[in-house]
Amino acid sequence: MNESWKGLIAAAAVAVFSIVPIAAFAEVNMQEGNWETTMEMKMEGMPVPMPPVVSKVQQCITKKDLVPKTANKEQKCDIKSQKVLGNKVSWNMVCVDKNGTMESQGEITYAGNSYQGVVKTRTTAKDRPGKPMTSSMKMMGKRLGPCSK
Repeated sequence: MNESWKGLIAAAAVAVFSIVPIAAFAEVNMQEGNWETTMEMKMEGMPVPMPPVVSKVQQCITKKDLVPKTANKEQKCDIKSQKVLGNKVSWNMVCVDKNGTMESQGEITYAGNSYQGVVKTRTTAKDRPGKPMTSSMKMMGKRLGPCSK
């Protein structure tokens, strides 16, 4: 290999390795604070179509905890995986309560003081094993102000 090729390869390697740390430390475009999440849930596969159920919750969202809470207080939830790519946050979560298990996959995209996304859920009731119900939920979030202490 001649010297000019060795120089080009070395320069390319330096360029690649100098860019990677910058991309790895880029932050999600979201402002921490008190957020209101509006959720519109549709049940799938029901014998009789149900109208969407709309609900709202307020919560403090930080850059350390980017996944909005959608479970009720009786559920114990565990985020199994989470990935941040640019302004997009995706996750897999399992929630358990006295009635059964809920597995969900979600993805939201932050845009400063707002976000939009979807969550797909599969719920298995203890009294109906083997007959899971699926639902989809649209999520819209808006920042209301700072978190209350």
